[in-house]
Amino acid sequence: MKKFELDTPALFIDLELFERNLALMRDTAEAAGKKLRPHAKTHKCPEIARRQIAAGNCAGICAAKLSEAEALADAGIGDILITSPVTAPWKIARMKELNRKISGLQVTVDNFEQIKILAKTADKNSPLHLLIDIDPEMGRTGVAYNDAPAMADFIMQFPQLILDGVQCYAGHLQHIKDYQTRCAESTRLMTMGANVFNTIKEKYPECHIFTGTGTGTMSADLQIPEVTDIQVGSYCMMDAEYLAVDHGKMDFAPALRMISSVINSKIPGQSTIDAGTKAIYVTPEAPAQVIEGNKIRTEYTYDWSFGDEHGRLTYPETICHKPGDRIELIVSHCDPTVNLFDELWVVKGDDVVDKWEITLRGCCC
Repeated sequence: MKKFELDTPALFIDLELFERNLALMRDTAEAAGKKLRPHAKTHKCPEIARRQIAAGNCAGICAAKLSEAEALADAGIGDILITSPVTAPWKIARMKELNRKISGLQVTVDNFEQIKILAKTADKNSPLHLLIDIDPEMGRTGVAYNDAPAMADFIMQFPQLILDGVQCYAGHLQHIKDYQTRCAESTRLMTMGANVFNTIKEKYPECHIFTGTGTGTMSADLQIPEVTDIQVGSYCMMDAEYLAVDHGKMDFAPALRMISSVINSKIPGQSTIDAGTKAIYVTPEAPAQVIEGNKIRTEYTYDWSFGDEHGRLTYPETICHKPGDRIELIVSHCDPTVNLFDELWVVKGDDVVDKWEITLRGCCC
């Protein structure tokens, strides 16, 4: 089957670009003496996680939510870090079962009550491995820099809890467009995290992990000596939001694409296509882009003004489209767009060569 024979809208992976992205990130991290800990929240696909591990230099896989980690474990992934603190008692009970199932589970903590519940739930024969989540002045999750050493002291009271390290992820920096501004701010915040890590490690040498980073800040963060591994996610797929960001010398390709089709073009310079808000996540500052081959067609503009089922393309009136024409798009934001689909078609050249299930779709708890 050819890619333009796919029913629409459909998501596909350009296999050659995908494999190039994996190799580029692996080699870049390895040259800096760091490991990868790729984030599955981007692709929600066990097959991609397996390929990231098989590509090498991988410390494990990240999951944002407990349900994602459970689905990865069911697919045979054994080394998983849950990057968002799990605090609800009923979820902690599930996490205990997951810890019994796989040997490489690690979880993040950011408050003392959570740690108390974990200590009551954990089994001495199957201790929980923890990382202290530091808030990099973002205000989302994490403990303040200055409070992290006291949290380490508290954790060390419980033999059923093992402190593996520190996490510091500045999500709010990833899409700052200017490369120098983004790198300088990430260096400032990650250096503060490194100082905390050093303080804790000096007292507790078993604390050996300093993790964080995203696709947008990895170039700067790889220069922090204390960083042990990077939690990059979007690099394997890329999207319009990341392509609008200056990545310096890094050149990750848009491997994730969407095939849509024209419904009508009754107004000159405008087409209605079959990909609206139910197919492409709404990111107004970085709308989907039309691409042909590997060339972005800047004369096209996509917007979501036609609602749930339909998208609107506008373009110069010299361009003509007819119903049924196929349109290839780079999506606005890969993570939540992938979560709208059940499968990723895999394309090499123009040929469909495989299909990967998005098994973690809807794993939001």
